[in-house]
Amino acid sequence: MEYDDFIFFFFRETAVEYINCGKTVYSRVARVCKHDKGGPHQFGDRWTSFLKSRLNCSVPGDYPFYFNEIQSTSEIIEGTYGDQVQKLIYGVFATPVNSIGGSAVCAFSIRSILETFEGPFKEQETMNSNWLAVQSMKVPEPRPGQCVNDSRTLPDVSVNFVKSHTLMDEAVPAFFARPIMIRISLQYRFTKIAVDQQVRTPDGKSYDVLFIGTDDGKVIKALNADSFDSDKTVNSVVVEELQVLPPGVPVTNLYVVRMDGDDSKLVVVSDDEIQAIKLHRCNSDKITNCRECVALQDPYCAWDTTEQRCTAVGSPDWSAGKRRFIQNITKGEHKACGRPVAGDPVQSNHPGSEIEPDIDNNEIVIEVDESNVIPNTLAEINHAGAKLPSSQEKLPIYTAETLSIAVATSCLAALAVGFVSGFLFSRRCRGEDYSDMPFPDQRHQLNRLTESSLNADAAYLPPCANNKAAINLVLNVPPKNANGKNANSSAENKPIQKVKKTYI
Repeated sequence: MEYDDFIFFFFRETAVEYINCGKTVYSRVARVCKHDKGGPHQFGDRWTSFLKSRLNCSVPGDYPFYFNEIQSTSEIIEGTYGDQVQKLIYGVFATPVNSIGGSAVCAFSIRSILETFEGPFKEQETMNSNWLAVQSMKVPEPRPGQCVNDSRTLPDVSVNFVKSHTLMDEAVPAFFARPIMIRISLQYRFTKIAVDQQVRTPDGKSYDVLFIGTDDGKVIKALNADSFDSDKTVNSVVVEELQVLPPGVPVTNLYVVRMDGDDSKLVVVSDDEIQAIKLHRCNSDKITNCRECVALQDPYCAWDTTEQRCTAVGSPDWSAGKRRFIQNITKGEHKACGRPVAGDPVQSNHPGSEIEPDIDNNEIVIEVDESNVIPNTLAEINHAGAKLPSSQEKLPIYTAETLSIAVATSCLAALAVGFVSGFLFSRRCRGEDYSDMPFPDQRHQLNRLTESSLNADAAYLPPCANNKAAINLVLNVPPKNANGKNANSSAENKPIQKVKKTYI
């Protein structure tokens, strides 16, 4: 796209600065001067002003989550954001195809892009070195990448530098400091974006309305409800999600066609067909009261208190202001509409509603399944004495802390029961072994039996083939004879007397 003396390119490529850590894809914005005629002499077929920088579309944090693969961009949008006027470019980004299916919409200001190209360059001194910023003293004069009257008069040192230093060190930050919209889905990804810029509401505010195409034939209508009041916060609002093309047919392009009155259209393009739908559905028959109209959070729609209907932008009295029209883009509800009463239809942007376009008549059919709606307040349940069926009664909600206490208590109880059961079972199995043990009053009989067996006369011991001497049963040491020698060292060894087995 063209801006002042520059041509901007938006693309994605393999990140050369990340090659030492692996392989990944980064989104880029590149800049070339309109009147770049090439370099002098042998550089006649080389750009002398080509520079590129990374586009940072990520969820901020200690470990940011990046949407690295750009899919498309909008035209340059000029509007009021916060207390300043900015020129923005909206872009659609996605995760790799072999990653978690995610898409995001980020905005970048032209001012931030130009400031990045005025920052430090990036270089790698050796093949195994990290990519670092180039020191300012190493940058030649005139500064490479600047637009000059005749690029063929540039010195060779500047052309050589820009030839080997096309990458800038700093990335372009996202406007609003974060993505405007994020969608995680395994069914589809974002493909295209079109912006209806600065749609004015009756209260004097202006919003950029985003139309986002997917690879499944859907068109999502969304906006940042805080964009007029602040340029640092995001309040994502999805107004509607339409199945414009058959499922599985990607949206290849989107165009907003502005016309006089209420005839503006959104043109949806695929490889085989073109569809044109209205930019809004304020006049739908399903929008019957103030609450439903305000709940759309659509900058195109407001409730007309005079005619008692949902009116679209561009009506003759749209500039009458908020005294006649009721609208709340930020919260989707207004005190002038009154409190909800029992029996009122559910607002059209309820998660349980299904919105499908009628391509032939350019109308939207809204089907609401009220059986799955649970009232939020007791006032809705008991209003006018009405009682909802049991299927719609408010269900108890348990917190994570309650669940943790229940799990811990169950584990402790299981451990206690297991310990007691194991102890009783082991006592029962070993009961027979303890029954043969002598009682305390029988221990003196055991001692007498042991002593009598040790002091018995060796002459009465019957012969034993495997033992040659009497063995002390207590110390397991052979007794000594009268000469002080061991019994097993004399020829007069006598066999051990056969004794009764006694359990100690």
